Amino acid sequence: MLKVVLDTNIFIAAYFNRKSASARIIDLCLDNEHELIFSSRLHKEVELILNNVKAEGEFQERIQNLFMNASQVKPTQKVFMVKEDPDDNKFLECALEGKADYLITSDRHLLELGEFARTKICKPTQFLKLQRA
Repeated sequence: MLKVVLDTNIFIAAYFNRKSASARIIDLCLDNEHELIFSSRLHKEVELILNNVKAEGEFQERIQNLFMNASQVKPTQKVFMVKEDPDDNKFLECALEGKADYLITSDRHLLELGEFARTKICKPTQFLKLQRA
């Protein structure tokens, strides 16, 4: 089972397109195919963003179930890899602490890194292609 960190943009994409690669990745985590790794900062950001887009009903329930069955970490190391958008470093901190195999994102700043401390950084569609290979 792969350990994955999901950027907030994955949740947004899944909400707006239930057939997207992002939605499929969330389904795989819900089906225990992959283990979601998250920190309290990431969880709070996801909740805030989903509330801002007024996500409700079944989608909100699925996301709550996802976090209830995921692995929470408390990052102990600060990371300063993304200088253009320092807030993105929280995803790297989470991946580092949870020894994640993948950080899945659509964020250009993170994707430019390609890899960080044994964590591969890729887009949702790329991740799904790698799983099928």
